[in-house]
Amino acid sequence: MKEDRENELRSLQLEFFGRMLAGFTHDLKNHLAIIKESNGLISDLIDMGRITDEALALKLQKIVTSIQGRIGQATDMANSLNGFAHRLDTPCSTFQINDLLSEELTFLRRFARLREIELKIELREGLPAIHNNPSLAQYVIFRLYSMALQRLKNRTLLEIVTGEQPGGVQIGFWLSGEKEDFARLLDEGTAAMIRQALDTTQGKVAELPPTGDGKAGIGLFLPSLAKP
Repeated sequence: MKEDRENELRSLQLEFFGRMLAGFTHDLKNHLAIIKESNGLISDLIDMGRITDEALALKLQKIVTSIQGRIGQATDMANSLNGFAHRLDTPCSTFQINDLLSEELTFLRRFARLREIELKIELREGLPAIHNNPSLAQYVIFRLYSMALQRLKNRTLLEIVTGEQPGGVQIGFWLSGEKEDFARLLDEGTAAMIRQALDTTQGKVAELPPTGDGKAGIGLFLPSLAKP
C-alpha cells in the first residue's frame, strides 16, 4: 500500500517535470527561431555589400541588439532549468524560498501569459533559509499555481507573495479581478494530488482570510525540518 502511494506520487512528480520541460522547450524554440531569422537577415545584408551605408548600419545594430537580448533570455532559462533539475539531487537540502520560487516561475509564467493573466511577484527580503524537500515544494507550488489560474478569468491578476512564519516560510497566492465560479478555492482534486507531498514536507495549505477589497487567497506553509 505504501509503495503504491509512493509510485503514484512519483508519477505525479514526473508529470509535473514533463510539463515544465515542455513549456521551456516551447519558449526556447521561439527564441531560436527569432535568432535564426535575424541572422539570416544580417547575412543577406552583408552579401549585398552595403554595410558602409549609415542607415543600414543603424538597422544592423538594432538587429544585433535584438539577438543579444534573446540570447540573454535563453541563457537565463537554461540556468534556471539547470538549477531546477538539480533540486532532485538530494531528497532534502537547505534553500531560500525566494530562489526556489524565482527559478520555477521562469517556466510557470508562460501559462499565465497564454491566459493574459498578469503576475505580480513580491519576494520579501530577509527570509530565513529552510531545510526541506525542494523538488516536492516546487511540485506543490506548481499545483497551487495551476489551480489559481483556473480560478481566474482571462486578463486578471495573480499575486504571489512570500513571507516568514514561525518555524518556516509561507507563499500566498492572491486572486485579483473577475473569477470563475467555485465552491471552494482549494478543490478536492488538487488537495488529493498534493496530500502526500504535504505529508512528506510537513507543509500546510489553507485558505487565507479575504482582503478588504475582496481578494481570495490561499497560503502554502513550508517548515524548516531538522537536519538528520
